[in-house]
Amino acid sequence: MHPGSGVAALVWLLGATPVAQAPHSPAEIAAKSETPSTAAYRYRVAIAGLLLLKPGMVAAEFGPGTGYVARAMAPQVMPGGRVIAATIDRPMAAFIAERAKAEGLQNLSTVVVEADGRGLEPASLDAVAIVNAFGDSAHKGEVLQSVAAALKPGGALLIVDLPAENVGAKVTGIDAEDVIKLATAAGLKREAESTVVPGQYAIRFRKSS
Repeated sequence: MHPGSGVAALVWLLGATPVAQAPHSPAEIAAKSETPSTAAYRYRVAIAGLLLLKPGMVAAEFGPGTGYVARAMAPQVMPGGRVIAATIDRPMAAFIAERAKAEGLQNLSTVVVEADGRGLEPASLDAVAIVNAFGDSAHKGEVLQSVAAALKPGGALLIVDLPAENVGAKVTGIDAEDVIKLATAAGLKREAESTVVPGQYAIRFRKSS
């Protein structure tokens, strides 16, 4: 998960710092999340593969955490394609850009967006991934509307998340059925599902052509 396993708030997942915890630098968050014990990190290349990316495509990850899925996406759109990591947190955006440069991923860039997805350019993307950053969002419907607007006709959206779970006084994650209802309301059609990430679901949606 980006970066934990169902107990992190959306701000953490998008690269910001949880209110109830001590501050963490992007590097510290990466050290915690980019390990084999994090299922989404372990299966990041397979997750990227579910988008059916092709050379020349323009793709994005919304709520990228430290950007490890976005970094896995970048080679899959080469040559000629590019990937955008869309985060709400400027320091994390800078961290992701620096990591991409260090890894020679010249086609990976960052953009700072609003928590409801505003800031994505309309009809600009062939594919979008949201990995463990949707269930805890306070703006689920708005995020999907923003993403749907940012997708080109025929574009794909992949949502990977955990089923809803009670953690103390709050509920983390979101059931797949609820994701499907929200995506359908945003004008997206369910195309395929996968259980490639253990304990999680991955649903690919498609915008009409």
